Amino acid sequence: MLLWTEHQSPSTLYHYTKCRKLGGFKIAVKNSLFSVIIPTYCEEQNIERCLQSIQRQAFESGRIEIIVVDSDSPDGTKAIAKKYADKVVNLKDRGVGKARNLGAREAKGEFLLFLDADTVLDSTFIAEIHEMLADPKAVYVIGTMAGLERFGTVNDVFKFLHYGLVNLVSELTARLGFPFFPTVCCACRKSVFHRVGGFDEGLAVAEDLVFSLKMGKIGKCLVSKRAKAYTSLRRIQKNGVMRNYYVYFSNYFKVFVLNKKPSIQDFPHTSEI
Repeated sequence: MLLWTEHQSPSTLYHYTKCRKLGGFKIAVKNSLFSVIIPTYCEEQNIERCLQSIQRQAFESGRIEIIVVDSDSPDGTKAIAKKYADKVVNLKDRGVGKARNLGAREAKGEFLLFLDADTVLDSTFIAEIHEMLADPKAVYVIGTMAGLERFGTVNDVFKFLHYGLVNLVSELTARLGFPFFPTVCCACRKSVFHRVGGFDEGLAVAEDLVFSLKMGKIGKCLVSKRAKAYTSLRRIQKNGVMRNYYVYFSNYFKVFVLNKKPSIQDFPHTSEI
């Protein structure tokens, strides 16, 4: 039974408590705090629908804190974020690893959810992730991804195959004990995040895969099929399919096979492509 809900306007820190009967009295039980961390740069076209999807979460087992870490965007990203977020932190530097690490240092939650700004969550996403993290051995959980945009028939088939492959790789590598999770919509325990040292800020590509491998050495990394997230294919649209895959996989080869730094030192934003 839900006792009460508090919304701290204008922020989006939701506080839910559940009730239990004990000796005829109802006792409010506080539960988990999820800190949602969103790195941004020039995301005024995408950030609002992302933040609105967090506001719409049906998460009755805890609270949600939203932290946007913006890399000094010259557009209206920060102004939009301030309407929804609990914290908007300005980072005078580029790099998603740096932004995520800074957000984690600012976070109050015991769980961290890393979310891309061009991603929209199903209303039960956080509740489903939280359910999987109830396993004390679970340290890192990724949701299931699908394409956000609607295209023509051919591109819709590609979108289905692309995210089908991404989800399959996440699930298979998790089962085999070396999780390769793209950090589009992933949640972890903050204590374990700090234990592994967070994201490698020296990597512009593959920092998310390196991080998930480190998490896999500590505990269980899981894929939630019921936690759905819809993310944009805008980079593939701008770059083209073959060029985009070449950039990623050639740099993955350098990082994981040759043990070298990626050739890309500052991953370009789609507005700069």
